[in-house]
Amino acid sequence: TIKPEKRLCKVNLGASYDEFGFFHCWEHFSKPIGASPFVGGAPAGVISKVYGIVEFADGVRSVLPEEIKFCDEDNAYLVEMNKHNKEVNTNG
Repeated sequence: TIKPEKRLCKVNLGASYDEFGFFHCWEHFSKPIGASPFVGGAPAGVISKVYGIVEFADGVRSVLPEEIKFCDEDNAYLVEMNKHNKEVNTNG
């Protein structure tokens, strides 16, 4: 059985306001852009960005990765592993 997973996270919405949500997946967004009309301007190309798809109580939004802080068991395990690694490296 394939079951989509979601992870509990806290999203920084600015002005020291955080909101809990469920992270669902990463979205890879890209958009072609035309060449600059100015002499010596940028050539045509593609703008690309990654967003997290997060479900909030009031709806689903795309969120920048640096605004997401995971706060589930996977993240707690990672925190403990880093703490242990730091202690081992400090104590020799």
